[in-house]
Amino acid sequence: MADIQAAGAACDNAVTEGTNKEQIRSWKRWLEYLSTIGLGNDVFLDELTRSQRHRILGAFVQAVRQARFSAERFSVLKAQQCRAAMDNVAKTFRAHDQTDPRHDCDGGLASILQRQLKGLENEDPGPQQQYAITTGVLLQVLKGSITHVDRAEATLLCGAFFFAMRSCEYSKVSGYRRTKIIKIKNVRFFLKKKELKHDDPRLPLADSVTIHFEFQKNDERNENVTQQRNFHASLCPVRLWAAIIQRIRSYKGTTDDTTVNTVLLPDGKLHELKATDLLIKLRAAVSALGKDHLGFGPKDIGLHSLRSGAAMAMYLMAVPVFTIMLLGRWSSDAFLRYIRRQVQEFSKGVSEKMVENDEFYTIPEINKEDPRISGHYLNHRMRNNCGPCAPTHAVMPRMALFA
Repeated sequence: MADIQAAGAACDNAVTEGTNKEQIRSWKRWLEYLSTIGLGNDVFLDELTRSQRHRILGAFVQAVRQARFSAERFSVLKAQQCRAAMDNVAKTFRAHDQTDPRHDCDGGLASILQRQLKGLENEDPGPQQQYAITTGVLLQVLKGSITHVDRAEATLLCGAFFFAMRSCEYSKVSGYRRTKIIKIKNVRFFLKKKELKHDDPRLPLADSVTIHFEFQKNDERNENVTQQRNFHASLCPVRLWAAIIQRIRSYKGTTDDTTVNTVLLPDGKLHELKATDLLIKLRAAVSALGKDHLGFGPKDIGLHSLRSGAAMAMYLMAVPVFTIMLLGRWSSDAFLRYIRRQVQEFSKGVSEKMVENDEFYTIPEINKEDPRISGHYLNHRMRNNCGPCAPTHAVMPRMALFA
């Protein structure tokens, strides 16, 4: 009995808390759906045939699609969410030693369910990419910072830009994420190849700042990314991160494990900045600059615009692709989907280069009798004797001897 309990505990530990919640939520929706169609007493569909199971499961997927069990703000759920609900129900079946309701007799996903999911995917609208922000937006964010919390949000956004960070790496996001927020112990400063402690007054004067990303999607990809100091008045990664670290270190009760999105509220309590707070700040700056200036409005951006903006800024300045990949921690050229080809700066200087040579000289053929030259009569005869047209266009030789 003890062995069985230990095995069950090991299974529970293999599943993350977020996955358990999703599975439980999907199972509740399944039970609710079965009760509406009169199958509330047969939750594992024991009395139905395999084909009937497939059809009931497909009907459940359609009910999820229509957001029948979701909040009122949703009218339609995406195909990916419908499939996740179906997969979670199947996991609960298997957890109770029941046959997977999705599978056909060959053990694969039933063809009727495959076609249904494919149809839902085709109906889904294409992904709406968030527009890349410019450094001008970041300067506007800094300019509009008045209170202590405002400045904390602004420096965090600007600091995250230089490392092409994901929102879950520097802010509190909704839902479960494997990637954790960076802690202040992960931020290191170097001056003349020597590391500075966080309480060193020379921190803003460091030559470089390095961030250790230890909680990636793939646990083996723990990376150090370094940015060098520049002499911009406001947008210097070293000074920005020095300000973040010194501010957090000044709060009573903070430690090396305090996250970089920590801020002290006016009531004296420590608070973790949320992604929604930072997005409001970023959109306010875009609204202040205006669509006529940027080409997009506040609703066209999200916090991922910070990451795409970093990729765009480097690309426009001809930073090598491998450098962009290393700094943004892209394992492939996936960042290229952030690059928007309609940006005017891509064609900067191209027209000038196109008119630099107003004429060019075409070198004539050396020997017009060369049968390899296009248009030569021998070239034409030889080409007709080969290829797919040879049987109908073959040219007989001028003389032939037959035995």
